[in-house]
Amino acid sequence: MADTAHIPFREVPYLPLRLNVDRRADGTIYLNNGHPLKPCPPHMLAPLVKWAAEAPGRVWLAERVPEDPASEGWREMTYAEGLERVRRLAQGFIDAGAGPDAPVMILSSNAIDHALVMYAAMWAGSPVVPVTPAYALLSQDFARLKYIDQLTEPKFIYVEDGAEYQRGLDGMGVGNRLVLYSRHEPKGCDCANIGRFAREPTEAVDAAYAALTPETVAKYMLTSGSTGEPKAVINLHGMVASNAKMIRSVWDEARLDEITGGPQVMCNFLPWSHTYGAHSILHNMLDWGGTLYLDQGAPTPARLPEMIRNLKEISTTQHTTVPAAWAALATELERDDALAEAFFKRLICMAYGGAAMGQDIYERIQAVAVRVTGERISLSAGYGATETSPTASNVHWPNDVMGLIGLPLPGNTFKLVPNAGKLELRVKGVNVTPGYYRNPAQTAAAFDEEGYYRLGDAVRFVDPEHPEKGLAFDGRTAEEFKLASGTWVSAGTVRVQAVAATGGALSDAVVCGLNRDEICLLGFLNEAWCQRLVGEALPMAELSRHPKVIAAVKAGLQKHNAANPKPSARIARILLQETAPQADAGEITEKGYMNQGRTLDLRRDQVEMLYGGSVSDPVVSIGD
Repeated sequence: MADTAHIPFREVPYLPLRLNVDRRADGTIYLNNGHPLKPCPPHMLAPLVKWAAEAPGRVWLAERVPEDPASEGWREMTYAEGLERVRRLAQGFIDAGAGPDAPVMILSSNAIDHALVMYAAMWAGSPVVPVTPAYALLSQDFARLKYIDQLTEPKFIYVEDGAEYQRGLDGMGVGNRLVLYSRHEPKGCDCANIGRFAREPTEAVDAAYAALTPETVAKYMLTSGSTGEPKAVINLHGMVASNAKMIRSVWDEARLDEITGGPQVMCNFLPWSHTYGAHSILHNMLDWGGTLYLDQGAPTPARLPEMIRNLKEISTTQHTTVPAAWAALATELERDDALAEAFFKRLICMAYGGAAMGQDIYERIQAVAVRVTGERISLSAGYGATETSPTASNVHWPNDVMGLIGLPLPGNTFKLVPNAGKLELRVKGVNVTPGYYRNPAQTAAAFDEEGYYRLGDAVRFVDPEHPEKGLAFDGRTAEEFKLASGTWVSAGTVRVQAVAATGGALSDAVVCGLNRDEICLLGFLNEAWCQRLVGEALPMAELSRHPKVIAAVKAGLQKHNAANPKPSARIARILLQETAPQADAGEITEKGYMNQGRTLDLRRDQVEMLYGGSVSDPVVSIGD
């Protein structure tokens, strides 16, 4: 692969880096950004009102026609149209009894109607409860959907398609609650099409808007439930509204508009039932006054063609997604010149979040960028959690090193606490949740004595002598474990290094070894990459046993072992999985990364094969 390190970056108008460092005698370190937080709107509806007045004809949201996703055109909605429809729906909610004690559950993929219902409910004062569609569409027992329903007690339920979500509605038991829908009326419940539900706005709509404050509850955002049932994270309007400004506070925005030639444009699939898609993408683009194209694609074999189709058609100014999507996109960029030309045409920066990403993916993408544009394009990380709404830090300088989480953004402070030889990260700021809905015990446990939220991650300085070079992820404290010898293993670090070493053959891996003698892996294949390797569109079960695939994985992990010979990182064996991780079972989150603990629990029989005492097909012994 060509060395691109000497190629200059395309200009990114970040403000000069500033950092305040406060070191205490006990080893605790406090970090905050030297730039001030820019003025923040009081709530999440204010940007919609602002841009509808200042740029009424600008497109806010665009989607493929839901009834015909194969259509060539886009259905567009301007800021003025969006405001008018949100106000009408807000009146409908007010007339039906909306308010702080009347949450609105949303069961929908990303869609214009989804956004309208969400912002209208919040306008009317009702907290929104966005739920991953998988809980209603893929589940057999609807256990998590029922749990969320009982926890949040929504008065209204919105479904994009009544027929599609009929099973979920029946399984949850909606009773006499009002079900709103966009298409195909659901059966056996009190329901209304959102077109008929909307009303001509009255003074009550203006009064509801005036009543919103930074302390008003906007949403109950659900965690992925990696340990136990999902928690409902209280998201206040001020948290999310300020988080958008935290990100913009490290940009020279006037210069940004000059470089991109106008408002920001994104095309994105990240689901709005998760904080990353709902806030880092949807709401941030609203705050920017930009245009968001709703991508119904994803980095899965079935949906990847749609993702590529859209990115080939829409030249974006920024692109933010999860490592799984970047890995799939790297392969497509390498083979499709038309995609590469469109993708890099206006792009000034790229970013990832949700999980760590290997350096190899960056190098592959950068090689294509240099070939197409003659410039490198910064690819950096954001870091945070549902509880930080979500972005607490990012890399706000031109970047070519993966694994960094950057530095804190204006508006919050990092607290680094010495813990078992590492620095445990905690955060306090305007973007941090007050706690978990109806769960005082978990709320109390989540914060330390100074009110800092415990993220559960460890970090390290890239250069301890120069903290301004940023922080790097140093393992998830909950994912670290000991081998039988007492040796600590950082599962997150091993996972990223091992996947990167295979050069694209693996899309992800689960690290095994708790109280065992050696580290082993459950490996998940990059289906598209492996099909190209073998020259056939074979299913995952056949790819997992194909000699060429096994040889590629084994060679990569042998390279990893040569660079990491210590027992804390050396991989003894891998078992390539014949089935992809199951989202509905909790093995993979909406953001596209592996839920390590959940997968280990569900695939215990596979783990036992790895440690069964004899190496046999299909277990692959790595060696040196």
